Amino acid sequence: MQTGNGKNAVLESKAADVVSEKPAYLVPAVDRAVRILELLKIEGREMTLMDIAKATGWHKSSVHKLLVTLNHHGILERDPLTKRYYIGITMAEYGRIALNNLDIRVTAKPFLKELVDYSSETAVLAILKGTKMIMIDKREPLLNIRVSPFIGMRFQATATANGKALLAWLPEDKVGEILQIEGLPKSSKKAIVDVDTYSADLAETRRRGYAVDREEVYEGVSGVAAPVFTPGGKAIATLSIVGPEFRMTEEKIRDFGNKCVELAAKLTDRLR
Repeated sequence: MQTGNGKNAVLESKAADVVSEKPAYLVPAVDRAVRILELLKIEGREMTLMDIAKATGWHKSSVHKLLVTLNHHGILERDPLTKRYYIGITMAEYGRIALNNLDIRVTAKPFLKELVDYSSETAVLAILKGTKMIMIDKREPLLNIRVSPFIGMRFQATATANGKALLAWLPEDKVGEILQIEGLPKSSKKAIVDVDTYSADLAETRRRGYAVDREEVYEGVSGVAAPVFTPGGKAIATLSIVGPEFRMTEEKIRDFGNKCVELAAKLTDRLR
C-alpha cells in the first residue's frame, strides 16, 4: 500500500474496483467517507486515524471529522483501547438487505438446494463485480467434512472455477483487461500461472460448458462451475459445486459439471 505522497493511489486503483470516471455532482464529503470504507475493506484490518490520513493523503482533521461521523452512525466502530477503526455491524445489516434484494439470489435458492441434494457437496452462487468474483449465496450439505466459504467472500476473477466460468464467456478485450489487473496468482502448487495455458483452459471451458478447478486456489479443494446469462446473452453469475479434493473424482467432476450446466440454464430461463 502506498502512503504519504501516494495520495489516493490505493483508493483510486482499478484493481480496487473504484470507478475512475467521476460523475459531475459528487458530494466531496460523502465521496471521501466512501473512500475510507473502501480503504478499510481493501486493508482488511483495523486502522488508526493516522493510518488512514497517511494512506489517503488527506489532512488529519478532515479525516477525524469523517471518522467521528461514520462512528456516530455505526458504520464504523472504534476500539477504545487501541483507538483503531473498523467496519461496523451496521454495514453487515446493509449488506444483508442488499443481498436479500438481489433477484438472482432469491431465484437461485431452489437451484442451490438441488445442487446440494444431487452432489452432497457445497453449492455456491457468485457474481462478477469489477475484476472480482463475489459469493452472494451458498448452501452446504450436512457433512462433517465439507467446504464452507462465507457469503460476501471476494476473490480474483482469474481464480477458481467460478471466475473461469464467467471469463470464458466475456469478450476477449474484457478478459485481457481483467488479466492485466488481477494477473494469475500462484495461490497453490497447481495454480495456472501461464497466460497461454489459462487461455486454453477458458477455451476448453467454453467447449464443455463448465469450468474446473482442481486445487488451483486452495490445496485440497476442487470445484466446477457453469455460467448464468442475462436475456441478452451476457454472463452475469455462476452456479458451482465445490468439495474436498479426495471426494471429487474425475467421474464426479464431469457429472457435477454437467449438473451445474443444466441448472444454470434453468436459472437463466427464470431470469428472462
